Amino acid sequence: MKELQSKQHDDLLLVLATDLDGTLVGDPAALAELNSWLALRHQQVFLIYLTGRHTLSALDLIGKEALLVPDVLVADVGTIIRYRPRFRRDRAWESRFVDCWNGKKIEEIAAGIPGLSPQRIRSPWRRSYHLEEEEALTLLVKALSCLAVRVVVTGRNVDVIPTVAGKGPALRYLVSCLNLPSEKVFVCGDDGNDLDMLQLNYRGVLVANSSLPPSLLPPTIYRASKPHAAGILEALHYFGIAP
Repeated sequence: MKELQSKQHDDLLLVLATDLDGTLVGDPAALAELNSWLALRHQQVFLIYLTGRHTLSALDLIGKEALLVPDVLVADVGTIIRYRPRFRRDRAWESRFVDCWNGKKIEEIAAGIPGLSPQRIRSPWRRSYHLEEEEALTLLVKALSCLAVRVVVTGRNVDVIPTVAGKGPALRYLVSCLNLPSEKVFVCGDDGNDLDMLQLNYRGVLVANSSLPPSLLPPTIYRASKPHAAGILEALHYFGIAP
């Protein structure tokens, strides 16, 4: 992580921790405006992307949408952490899952529940399903209650991950191990797999296209009137971070 030390934490204006699909990505014009603002302050901004995508898919999106290269990429719903420039995995983070994870058992349990279709997502610490029947979710949660896992729901996509994983725990881990200034952390999200990081009591924004009930969020989260990157810009202005 030596390459991350080029940014002096005392001089940081912002630690921007944002979801990708539906939050940062979705409005090309607003994204270009936000990117320009961030690029002008690249030595003062520590950029973290947190996504449900696997690493290759996330890197593909970064290239396709001309996103700024992040300092840290958190992929697979907060189970994989990678650091620039080569995006090597943080094995210390993953070591927390080794003793509590049983992917094969999860697969066996899910296979016996009607209304769940497995998704072909290759990840060591995640099992993903498409929800075809609402009742299947209740059955899955009950059946998995004996394991140290949590079920993360985003629309009809269901991810089973270790209890200690997720975007929220991953962000909290990064703030601690990289000694990032917590008062500079700003979280951005829109859907179910963003909820745990939005609930960490950092300042942040729930973009307008979100379906999450604002009642689930702490008062530190601003409810934007604009969607996607425009909502992020709106919130940065609201908190006085951007002029």
